Amino acid sequence: MRTETIITHVKCDICGKSNDKGFSIDRKRVAVLEIGCLNEYGHFHKDISKNIKIKQLDLCKTCADMANDRIIKSKSEMFTEKVYYSFQDVGEVSE
Repeated sequence: MRTETIITHVKCDICGKSNDKGFSIDRKRVAVLEIGCLNEYGHFHKDISKNIKIKQLDLCKTCADMANDRIIKSKSEMFTEKVYYSFQDVGEVSE
């Protein structure tokens, strides 16, 4: 009889901690603010006119706890499917 073993490697979408290193990674629905995109030359183009969306992210316990109190912002990269997530700092909130 033949058996196959499938190993999954999951990283936290915000801080990059991996489940191979003993960190618990869970999928969680969180609010994400899209703040802009990076063009093909790596220059950031700010676009605050977009809405907050609910997305499912893979988060470690620390980031999942912080996501309850802080806004997660996302930057997409043009012409690719890469998205960078981080927490919005209080000083970054524009009026």
